[in-house]
Amino acid sequence: MRKCPGGLMVAVLLLISASVPAQSKKELNAMFVQAESHYLFEEYELANPLYLSILSYQPDNCNILYKAGYCYLNIPDEKEKAIEFLEKAVKNASHDAKSESFREKRAPLDAYFSLAQAYMVNNELEKAINTFQLFQKLVKESPMKGEMQNMEFVDQQIKACKNAIELMKTPVSLDKVKLPEDFSMGSVNDFPVISFDGNTIAYTERRGLSNAIFYSKRERGKWQPPVEITYEINAGEDCSTSSLNYDGTELFLYKDDMKDGNIYSSVFKDGKWSPIRRLGRNINTKFFESHACISPDGRRLYFTSNREDGNDLDIYVSEKEGNDWGVPKMLPKEINTTFNEDTPFITITDTILFFASEGHNSMGGYDIFKSVKRGDTWSNPENMGYPINSPGDDRFYSPFNNGENAYYSISTEYKKKEIFYLAFSGPAFDKIFTISGTVKMADTLTLPDASNRIYLVNLNTGDTIKRAYPKDVSGEYSLDAPAGKYRLSYTGVNYLTKEIDTLLDKNVSSDLITLNVVLEKVPAPVVYEKIDLSKATAAKDFDTTLVIKGVKVSDAAPADTEDENFLYYTVQVMALHNPVDISYFRYINDIKVLYNDVDKFYRYTTGRFATREEALARRAELIRKGYPNDIFIKKVTK
Repeated sequence: MRKCPGGLMVAVLLLISASVPAQSKKELNAMFVQAESHYLFEEYELANPLYLSILSYQPDNCNILYKAGYCYLNIPDEKEKAIEFLEKAVKNASHDAKSESFREKRAPLDAYFSLAQAYMVNNELEKAINTFQLFQKLVKESPMKGEMQNMEFVDQQIKACKNAIELMKTPVSLDKVKLPEDFSMGSVNDFPVISFDGNTIAYTERRGLSNAIFYSKRERGKWQPPVEITYEINAGEDCSTSSLNYDGTELFLYKDDMKDGNIYSSVFKDGKWSPIRRLGRNINTKFFESHACISPDGRRLYFTSNREDGNDLDIYVSEKEGNDWGVPKMLPKEINTTFNEDTPFITITDTILFFASEGHNSMGGYDIFKSVKRGDTWSNPENMGYPINSPGDDRFYSPFNNGENAYYSISTEYKKKEIFYLAFSGPAFDKIFTISGTVKMADTLTLPDASNRIYLVNLNTGDTIKRAYPKDVSGEYSLDAPAGKYRLSYTGVNYLTKEIDTLLDKNVSSDLITLNVVLEKVPAPVVYEKIDLSKATAAKDFDTTLVIKGVKVSDAAPADTEDENFLYYTVQVMALHNPVDISYFRYINDIKVLYNDVDKFYRYTTGRFATREEALARRAELIRKGYPNDIFIKKVTK
């Protein structure tokens, strides 16, 4: 047997050892390019396995460690793993690292920012503050500081950590009830939206990178098994639920559209959902639109967009103009900050706005806030508190019962999210009553329409907690309420308001209340004949018992009640030197004649009023009934 020369053997071994890394480097480069493509499109769950494969060959590559850590930071239920990778990455981080290059072994300076975020979302808040501050220091020392993270946002994150420390000391008290098991058939059930009348719910089941749309109806107080409508509405795989209209017949959805972000809607008619339709150009633009919700009367659309006149994502409102939406207006600075706002929801009274924001006094990432509209002014947003909010992103909160309750998706275990019904003012499992019936018109020729409204008022607080609309033509309506004392007001244009007081007693076995109402037409206004006081005839037999003497009569002023001699206000219908026949004064049955020996006038008056406003109201009534405008309010004194 012939032996291979020693020198040749060494050469062969060297050739083999050199060719393996060369081949691996080419494969790793291809792997990196593929990972970067997923990374660019925020497909972190697809990008991360590729980065981890590269790390198995290059465990000390700080750029890849940074990329893997950043992916973990953006994958649900994996955020804790980000810390280990990012702590290693910052050991070799530089301001001039080219993180998009496969040859780069250093991490970018932004790795410190990501590490601080990882600490924050994992509740290591003091570490997060220290790392954010270290990042600020390094950026200030860097010649490329203008290309780094927005320093104003870093300041906001430090404030958020401090807010989180304080808010977590006083958790919000709330009760929660998980929806039936039918709503948890998928692993990640997210973005629940509820109709204002509480009888329709829709949500998104997230299946990795694809989404499925479900909805359910509540019948006789119970949710029916959810039905998937993804294919029925032609949603594709990139749609998610955004909001429902008042009676659950229009569903608004967000569609990714290859990262363009647009708002669509689908209409429920004749038992079917229509294919989704893209909203008009006043809503959808070349910029990014992420969410929309409609007001209970269907006249306003609140939505979010990063169009060029705002600051990143901002909340806008558009008014309905015919069948389309008008030019939107950005909500004021009380709502929108220099940071991102998202997912607005308006309540049934059209006065309370819930929304997500990275600004205000957030405790990290997006937090849920509440603002109340008084007139044309929005109140300073109130943080909904912990545990609704956390140091991570909390951005989809669907209010119900004017904000007293909500539907919210909560992580219950690894890679599992379920939908819960939340209650702040009482147990979430309190008995809920359904009040239903029909609204009809007494004249039978008129059918209920959008002008008819039903208001549910809490008699203990005086607050209107629900507003309902009977269905067109049929007049059917339905609304839910917990136990309590209420007044239902049924209204309609040109119809008399009908009010019914009801007690919803939690000890009563039935939770169904039926109230059928018939509205009466407003009577035609009475047209009164004008009264000409100049034609009053002299009295033949003057009743002297009507005469009041010994008082003084003068013109009235608003502050006259401060006069210690003040007796009352009255309405002077006529003043003459001679008495007249009082039967001429129609619609007045309490005529009194005030006589003063000084001016010798007989003053024909009606009413004794403690306030000038009451006297003014009586004067207005008499003018409406035909009396001339020159009747006066007078002050009567001792």
